[in-house]
Amino acid sequence: MTDKNVPQFFINAFYESKFRDSLFIVKASGAVVEDESALDHLMADIQELTLLGIKVVFVYGGGELLDRAVEERGLGVKRENGRRVTDQATLDLMKEVIGGSLSLKIYQSMARHNIEGLSLNAVPYDWLNISLRPKAPVDFGFVGDIHSANVRPVRRLLKSVNFVAVPCLAWAADTAGEGTLCNINADTIATELAIGTQANKLIFMSNVDGVQIGSETAFVITSEEIEGLIENGTVTGGMQVKLENCRRAMEAGVRRIHLINGLREHALHKEIFESVGPGTMLLKESERRHYMNEVEAQKAIGGRA
Repeated sequence: MTDKNVPQFFINAFYESKFRDSLFIVKASGAVVEDESALDHLMADIQELTLLGIKVVFVYGGGELLDRAVEERGLGVKRENGRRVTDQATLDLMKEVIGGSLSLKIYQSMARHNIEGLSLNAVPYDWLNISLRPKAPVDFGFVGDIHSANVRPVRRLLKSVNFVAVPCLAWAADTAGEGTLCNINADTIATELAIGTQANKLIFMSNVDGVQIGSETAFVITSEEIEGLIENGTVTGGMQVKLENCRRAMEAGVRRIHLINGLREHALHKEIFESVGPGTMLLKESERRHYMNEVEAQKAIGGRA
């Protein structure tokens, strides 16, 4: 409960000084974006962040929604080693469902919450250096691999707006100077943008409560602990892949990563503004003491224990 003896202006000043001029990369799964209530809570939380001077790049996927659309059209979901094969028909449907319907859904939620920014139907072509995945040993079709992110155009756009939303569609150039639209895993887009821009926070929002260790959600996991959690079988499958990406991001200089359940009411607000959020914080061991000092400071100015 907030300490009634702490003036509200002091609490506001604390967070404004802590976060002003920060850049957060927020990635949401299709399950979060599809849920209108969850999306509205998320957009309300993002609007709050932008009022504190934080720039937010919002990356989203639409896996389950696309799977349903593919089945309804009789195209069939095609995967190799758990990864989507994106043929021309599937890519065309992605343009319609993810670049169209979901993009407009986010645009409408932005308007409801008075967020100054842009909802784009693809990642700006100059943000990422991408090529189509090689056809061998598996032909994934129109699936791209990111080689690097370009900081300057990202920062340039964020000088004029506080918020940019982009889906998992991007432009892959070719040696002929042309190119094609392609599908890229949204986690990968968010990770590469966070690494390239050295974002202050990288936040993954899905339908699970962070990393489960035993029957509880882990509060903090360091990059040095990730390998052990994988080796002993605590994390497997999709969470293993996510943690491996998180470790790579931390090794590349991203200081703070959050894994939270975006279907919980105002989950982003609680993770950022409460001393102990509902998800899992990932950081390097060298950052742990500094982070725990921040937790104590948040408690002192009114955060919840």
